[in-house]
Amino acid sequence: MLIGVLALVSTLFIIRGSTSNVPSIYDFTKRQTSGNATCDTDQSKPPGDLTACGNSTLFFIWRPKARFIAPEGWMNDPQGLYQRDDGSFHAGYQCHPQHYQWGNISQCSAFSDDLTYWRDANGWQDPKTLYPSQIYDIRGVFDGSIIKKGWQGYPTTIYTSVFPAPLGATSNPAEQQGAETQSIAYTKDGGASWIKLNFGLGNNPVIWEWPVQNMSGFRDPYAFESPVLAKMLKGVTNATGDYFLTISGGVRLEADSSAGPRLYLYRQTRPNEVRHWTYLGPLVSPSANVAFSEWSGNWGTNFETAGVTRLNEKGEAYDDGSDGRALDIVAMGTEQGRGGSHENHWPLWAAATYHNDGSGVSTTLDAVGVVDWGRVYASIFFPVSGKRSVLVGWTYEDDEDLVLAAQRGYQGAFTLFRDLFLK
Repeated sequence: MLIGVLALVSTLFIIRGSTSNVPSIYDFTKRQTSGNATCDTDQSKPPGDLTACGNSTLFFIWRPKARFIAPEGWMNDPQGLYQRDDGSFHAGYQCHPQHYQWGNISQCSAFSDDLTYWRDANGWQDPKTLYPSQIYDIRGVFDGSIIKKGWQGYPTTIYTSVFPAPLGATSNPAEQQGAETQSIAYTKDGGASWIKLNFGLGNNPVIWEWPVQNMSGFRDPYAFESPVLAKMLKGVTNATGDYFLTISGGVRLEADSSAGPRLYLYRQTRPNEVRHWTYLGPLVSPSANVAFSEWSGNWGTNFETAGVTRLNEKGEAYDDGSDGRALDIVAMGTEQGRGGSHENHWPLWAAATYHNDGSGVSTTLDAVGVVDWGRVYASIFFPVSGKRSVLVGWTYEDDEDLVLAAQRGYQGAFTLFRDLFLK
């Protein structure tokens, strides 16, 4: 089969509102700091020592004007992206309002009619819509994805609920089972608020057991429908639900020298039941710290923020394998494989061929590439009416040492929204 190339068509994206109704702390061009240093933001002449500027002095100096961006403070990965029944959109993102560093991660939200102009959920002062509140997610609400007709027929997010414990691929001591679990919340108001299932057996968290031992991560569940996989697995397992689910992670190298990043595949055990999922095996399982080619980044040691779609020349392909020109596409973020640059992350995509291995699915990767060579990570797909598959990611600051983070008063934005198709 001729391997197509991902073609990315960008959509202009304008930030919300004007700057007239903002706190007075953001509204100045010159501010006296301690000592004799003066912060001068006059852009008609070379800057002086900008580190002498006060908090949020530079808020409007470099702030993007054609990007989805939080009203203030920290933001990172897109999450909970979906098109609502009236055709409008909900976009969630990881956030830490009133702080410019990562921590206490919640989901903030905004709404749009056209993927261009956006309105903050519940006002710009506090756009949080899903936040740490239970023992199983008190450390953070990490990435989640949407099942449009989920719990009791409402739009439902399955997200990573994080407990205070060692966390991550390089943590010492190593992460243990229970630090990252997968939980359910649903919305009755189009994403302005989310209701978590009760805590306990048969409810949240709905996936807590590790599928393997010595994991380097267990997060970022991505729910998707796949007629290709459904047909391939008919009669192979007892799981019969419409939705499949990937969870990103890996196996720690110190525990197994043949280990590496992994994308774990689950399926709804029964249709219309979002609390029960059957593990099918690893969907993608490359060796650690190697590259598919010299132009395809590096697998690193752990996967994050993965997603799955199927594309043809018009956009999203929703066939059972009968479209000979369609390709299954998997995207993933990789950790610890970039030699320290770009926060040691790669945003990758791969063209995949699935195989029935008798009890689950294995995958051959036919082509691998980099989604974006800039400072971009956590790129994720979501379906849009008209057979569109749309991609958006997180673009992060190049001020890795946070030299001017306090002076900016914000961190991060989204990339442009991009339509995907084969060419």
